[in-house]
Amino acid sequence: MLLVELLRCQIQEWYPAFRRHTVPTVTIPLPAAFLRYLAGQPAHPVPDAPHQDAEGPPPFLLPSLASGRTPFPPLHLPDPVDHDDSSDLFSVCDDDDDDESPPLTAFPELEAAVDAAIAELGGAALPKLNWSAPKDAAFMSADGTVRCTCFAEVAMLLRSSDCVAHDLSSARPSCQDFVCAREGVRRNAGQGSGANQAGAPSNGGGSTSGAGSLSDPPTEDRNEGGRQAAADSDASEDDVGQESGDDSWVDDGFQYYLALRKWYPGLRPEAEFRCFVRGRKLVGVSQRDTSAYYQSLPGWSSEVQPKIEEFFEEVVESQFASQNYTFDVYVRADGRVKLIDFNPWGGYTLPLMFTWEELEDEKRGEDKLEFRVVMEQGAVRPGLMTAVPYDMMDWGEGSGWDVFLKKADNELNRQMASLAMDS
Repeated sequence: MLLVELLRCQIQEWYPAFRRHTVPTVTIPLPAAFLRYLAGQPAHPVPDAPHQDAEGPPPFLLPSLASGRTPFPPLHLPDPVDHDDSSDLFSVCDDDDDDESPPLTAFPELEAAVDAAIAELGGAALPKLNWSAPKDAAFMSADGTVRCTCFAEVAMLLRSSDCVAHDLSSARPSCQDFVCAREGVRRNAGQGSGANQAGAPSNGGGSTSGAGSLSDPPTEDRNEGGRQAAADSDASEDDVGQESGDDSWVDDGFQYYLALRKWYPGLRPEAEFRCFVRGRKLVGVSQRDTSAYYQSLPGWSSEVQPKIEEFFEEVVESQFASQNYTFDVYVRADGRVKLIDFNPWGGYTLPLMFTWEELEDEKRGEDKLEFRVVMEQGAVRPGLMTAVPYDMMDWGEGSGWDVFLKKADNELNRQMASLAMDS
């Protein structure tokens, strides 16, 4: 995989050319301080401070919220005992401990930009970085999805995600021609990567929103100038290339973006497909969710295939510059095809119902397009176990859950005994 092929798949690069055919999206340039926070580094390192990471990375804390709003619904627990101090049942910290707690990091300009974008998109959005969405962190949310309604929820999912960590630390170095160059500016800000061949405006360093949704007709463009100014003001203070001792991410001047995509709660997973393009020719289509069997899909696929082929020929082929790549689409109930994302060929992109060896076969696609779906219940492929950490699935003796529950039980017994003595 070449670096230019990877860069073309950044959402802020391809979105302007395909905005009429995809989900309404707002992109916001991220300041270096927030990238350091996502990488588990001090967001605002003290200049010339020796051994800042001697005590390890900073704790996983959500940013301080300038808006003052509560990011998550409060948890109401029944009082286990009738006692005046029952509200402190699970509080094990005293005032001295609070004084020693590390200060929370705040990103007020970014928070305001994110909250404004979410409001513009209807009150809920799916977040992602240049390439990846934090789907592997869905277990952290209250409803098990990546639906976000405010900045704190966005920060929590991004900070918890291995997919986002991969974007920061491994996506570009995985390219065979990558050369790390430290520069004092965001090197891909304002640069096109060849995705916009139809004269679409550059998305550069500004935030952009558009239309062409999964369920709505195209709407007018929206003005995002104020949102860009807010994010840029934060970036201007922090976007100075600094080498970090943390090997997971080094600020080499590359600009990362937060893309907020309009949230649609009623989408059907069986209607999403991954399309494989080799030599600018569509050579295969796969069911996107290979971990489930959908009874209607084997019959419906014969209707979907020509619509996807037509969409590729009329929309995608002439406007995306790479020779080899994949793209995901969603087919609505009325037959309209909507673009979801682009991914590079090979590398970390999943081939789903195919193998990369099959897709690389020179004879593939010569006769007709192969469309693969799960045809029966017994043919379901195992999931990738990316939705929840392994420790949360292992309930055996000595597992993370076992240790946690024992400690929680002991602490509860101790506090209950203390309350009984006081009464």
